[in-house]
Amino acid sequence: MNLLAIETSVADATLCLYTGGGFAAESAWHAERNHDAYLFPALQRALDALGDSPLDAVLVGAGPGSYGGVRVALAAGVGVSMVRGAKLVAVPSWNQLAAEGAYIISNARRGGWTLRKPDGTIDVINYNELGRMTAEGAPIYSVEDAEYMRGTHIPAERCGLRPTAQGLVETWLGMDDAARAALAAKPAEPIYVRPPHITDARHKPWEFPH
Repeated sequence: MNLLAIETSVADATLCLYTGGGFAAESAWHAERNHDAYLFPALQRALDALGDSPLDAVLVGAGPGSYGGVRVALAAGVGVSMVRGAKLVAVPSWNQLAAEGAYIISNARRGGWTLRKPDGTIDVINYNELGRMTAEGAPIYSVEDAEYMRGTHIPAERCGLRPTAQGLVETWLGMDDAARAALAAKPAEPIYVRPPHITDARHKPWEFPH
């Protein structure tokens, strides 16, 4: 199974090519708002390593995380999947971070915290709700750095967790055929922790102001 994986939901992004026997190409870079400047050279190196071999799937980390970063990866994934005849699959980035029964959190801004529950569902909760969970002894992991978490006074067993492209591959390989088919059947889109903010346009696309 040949897999191309792209994880750009975090600033420390990664890309890899898995060819069954191991990773034939791996790239890593740090980017805040300019993932595309680094993604396409890394993507070219991976495709050069693949050569004329078939590509079974393109795995893209769907977040939660950088919405812009995920969109860039999905756009690149669409192009590769069309040219190479591969499946494009958006894989939840945090699946690779969770131990059984654990919760994962990150700062969702605006007074909220993104929470991944053990069953895989994602919600936004407030500080008081998170405090009640920690008081009850819930196992909490965080994608925020340890220094940041100390300032919040929220205890977390592990901090600074980062999803990777290699982790996407391991997640995919660890799933059974039915689970892979179910995930591949879903739309390839970013994970929204809140509904996207959409404003009404002043004019319809076919209208012109007078």
